Amino acid sequence: MDLIGEIVEHDLSNKKPVEFSDIPATTSGFPQHKRRWKSSAFKQQRANRENEKAKSSFVDGPGHDGQAATFEEKERKRIDEENRRKLDSMSPQEIAQAQEDLLNGMNPALIQRLLRRANIDESDTSLPGEAPSAEIPKQRAPEITVEDASKPEEPPANTPKATDSAPVGKDGAAGFDEDQAPKEIPLDLEPDVALPKSTHFPAPPKLPDLDPSDPDFLATLHEKYFPDLPADPSKLAWMAPIPTEDSIADKESPYYPHPEISVSSLRFDFRGRFLSPRVSRSIPTSKGLHHHGLAPEAAGYTIAELAHLARSAVPAQRCMAFQTLGRILYRLGKGEWGTSEYDPIGMGIWASVKEGRVLDSLAEAAMVEGGHQGSRAYATEALWLYEKGGWKEKFKGR
Repeated sequence: MDLIGEIVEHDLSNKKPVEFSDIPATTSGFPQHKRRWKSSAFKQQRANRENEKAKSSFVDGPGHDGQAATFEEKERKRIDEENRRKLDSMSPQEIAQAQEDLLNGMNPALIQRLLRRANIDESDTSLPGEAPSAEIPKQRAPEITVEDASKPEEPPANTPKATDSAPVGKDGAAGFDEDQAPKEIPLDLEPDVALPKSTHFPAPPKLPDLDPSDPDFLATLHEKYFPDLPADPSKLAWMAPIPTEDSIADKESPYYPHPEISVSSLRFDFRGRFLSPRVSRSIPTSKGLHHHGLAPEAAGYTIAELAHLARSAVPAQRCMAFQTLGRILYRLGKGEWGTSEYDPIGMGIWASVKEGRVLDSLAEAAMVEGGHQGSRAYATEALWLYEKGGWKEKFKGR
């Protein structure tokens, strides 16, 4: 049995042509929504359930003895019955007297609001024996007369009245023109002589401008900008001005040209050359050798300061320190400051190098893998200069 038969074309001679509906086209191109006037079955079922709930929640009528479904309905019915029993036991004169006492003891405005809202909750609020449509008579609230001092007094007899010649206001009525200046100042208007000519707001006292050359610069800076913070002069010492030449503070500097200066205080330039105190203090700041150290007025770096910069986290500071230390070690080995162990300057510089562990810092930086390659190159160069100078061969183990 063949599963695949011959291909047979459909007969299209009896096919009906395509018919389009007569629905008018919309501006959006989509068919217009057809409104359903009949609600859905779901809405009808929900409405039926709500109606059944409402019927089971309320009592039938005021004449039946059914109980209210909610506490609010029970309380309202109990209070209404209690009020009706009390009104049935009172005479018309007692009712009138009670109404009068109640109205006299309440605010008139509150009474008017209560009377306007009398028939909101219940349609029948008539008293026993009255017509159902009768309302509680609105009694006129007692007039309250209070003498007000601000009440304008009656104008005197000789005061001119508004006539046809009086100025016309903006609203078209005859009266006072608020844009026109008064002819005479009223007698009860006091001149404002007590008011100041200008408004003054409290402001802190102004301190003089800061002068960097002032000896009390740090104290004035703290008092002007940070008066509420505790003062710590050690953190602002780098901002202190340079002492004037030959002043008391200048003479206390460790690199003042004293007769005796410790070897650890000796300073060097970037080429590793020794700078005497007088030469160091004469170098201008444009050379880049000044910094915030123990002697900011003197140019150059000590061995201790270079050893500290050799362990800096800034690569540029490490490179400068490695290069300068290498040149100092080269000059030390060549004997510029002594060739024997009895030379105090050479041995003092070598003691500062060992105290600052300069060789350890150079070896560690030269052997490190990765990181800043410039620092590694300068550290390697410094160790090579140290070997080239020959200090290691002269004083092995020292």
